[in-house]
This record gives sequence, structure tokens and C-alpha cells, in this order.
Amino acid sequence: MSTTESFFHYLPITDSDMRLGFYVTGGGAGMVAPGSEYPPQQHPGVYQFSWAAGRELPEFQIQFISEGRGEFESTPTGRVDIEPNTLFLLFPGVWHRYRPIRPVGWTERWISLHGEFMHRLVESGSISPASAVVRLTSKQREPLLQTFDRLLGRIHQDPTRHTPAVCANSLELLTQTLDLLPKQAEVAQARSGLAGPIDDPIVNRAIDIIWTRSDRPLSVNQLVAALPTTRRTIERKFMSLLGHTVLDEINQCRLLRAKRLLTETNLSIKSVAYLSGFGGQERFRRLMIAEEGCPPGAYRDRHRARSMTKT
Repeated sequence: MSTTESFFHYLPITDSDMRLGFYVTGGGAGMVAPGSEYPPQQHPGVYQFSWAAGRELPEFQIQFISEGRGEFESTPTGRVDIEPNTLFLLFPGVWHRYRPIRPVGWTERWISLHGEFMHRLVESGSISPASAVVRLTSKQREPLLQTFDRLLGRIHQDPTRHTPAVCANSLELLTQTLDLLPKQAEVAQARSGLAGPIDDPIVNRAIDIIWTRSDRPLSVNQLVAALPTTRRTIERKFMSLLGHTVLDEINQCRLLRAKRLLTETNLSIKSVAYLSGFGGQERFRRLMIAEEGCPPGAYRDRHRARSMTKT
């Protein structure tokens, strides 16, 4: 895709697009020539800004400067120099501003995203306004450019529709962005309550087995039999690295799976219990009361009542 001629599009978004929890609101690309005014003044008012005033967006944006130089500033990051191959992420409600150095100019690509999924990334610590800028190596640059250009090409070709292909390409771009951005407080897995990544291959293998096979009968002894370790060692590693036992991890996995089934399906409580790996309804009921303070049926009713209130 050529960026010698600037373009941008804002996509029509329907209620069904928003209900997906992840959608694209617009995108654009272009070369800002040396000496040019910035930003261009053709954007809708909510997106327009001046360097003096800056702006706050109603959504997220991924911006990539492939050539040129400039500066970026936001309330969480302060002022940051923009060099070639700089990627930065903008957040809704966070004041920011950016511009190329006027005698130099730059080449930019951007995509606007929104939806509940993006907010959950913020809540989980996967993305943060304080860690929103990163400079890519030449090896990192090319895959990102290819995905960006494929996505923007689809938008430019048919700017009147939010197509499934646009959504899929945007998820691919977001995935690459998540891999590249620095993590302010990296959460290895919210499911395990970790404060950082796990470097122990045996513990990682144990977690993989639990989350892949715990919908079937799986005892701690059966797990240990599949690992090159002893029960005493794996229990010690879990307590040291995760702060809980192997059985706690198995139960947490099953409970989280059960809660998703309770809130996202109409399956019976009995079916939810068995599909989540519990041997019977009574054990499921006891753990739900201990975890949530109510039995499975009440948890489902409570969640649905909250969902109706939000709508």
C-alpha cells in the first residue's frame, strides 16, 4: 500500500458491531511532507486537535510512524521523541498530542479501535497509558507494516462497511502491538493471580495440562505422573511462584470455566458442573458458595440481572 497520498476513513458502526465487543471505527495513512501543517484539518471534530490544546479521544488508536521524526506527549508518559519505526497507543479519555518535526515530516499509519475487549486489556494490565510508546527494530518493523497495510488496504477499498475481514486484520495488528509494547505491570495470567511471568518450564507445563485437561477427571497425582517431578517439588514450586497449591489451580480453572458457562449459556447447572470438570453438582455448589458467596443458580441470576441493568 502506498502512503504517498494521504487518506483516512471513518467506518459506519452498527449495534451488532458493538455487541461483538471489538470493532474498528476508522483508519488512515499518509506522508506528511516537510513544512506541512499538522494535523490536517479535514477530520471530524471529535478527532481534530491542535498542538496547543491537544485532545482526548473517545476510543483507542494504534499509531505507527515508519519514517521521519517528531514528538509525542501524554499526561502519563510526558514528552517522548518520535524516531523512525515508533509505535504508540492512544487511550480514551487520556490527554495527548503529537506532531512531526516540521522541517522533517513523517510517514504515519493509524487505526482506531474500541469495544469492551479493549477496556478489559486495560483492566488486566495488558496495556497501559504509561507504557504506550515503543521503538521497533528493523526485524519487528516489517511484519507490523505488512499487517497494517493489509488492514488499511481493506478499509480504503471498501470504507462503507465494517467487514469481518477488517475486524480479523485489526485483531492481528492488535496482537502484534501487544507483543511489542512494554508492559508496565505484566500479568502472566490473571487466572493464576500472578504478578509476573513464570520462568519455570515444569510449572508452565503443569498449568498447560490443568487448563487443557481439567474438564476431565484430573487429580494432583495424575498431574504429577505426567511431569518429570515429584508431588512435593511441584507443590513447593506452585506455592513459591503462584502462592497457592496445585489443587487450588485446578479448582480455579474449573470455577472460571463454570462461571463462563453460567453467564454465556443456558446449560443446566448439572451440565455446567460436568463440562467444567467437577465430579458432581455438590462439589461445584460448595466451591461456588466459597468463591462467590452464592450457589451456581443465584450467580447466574445475579449476573443476568446486572446485564439487563446495563442495557
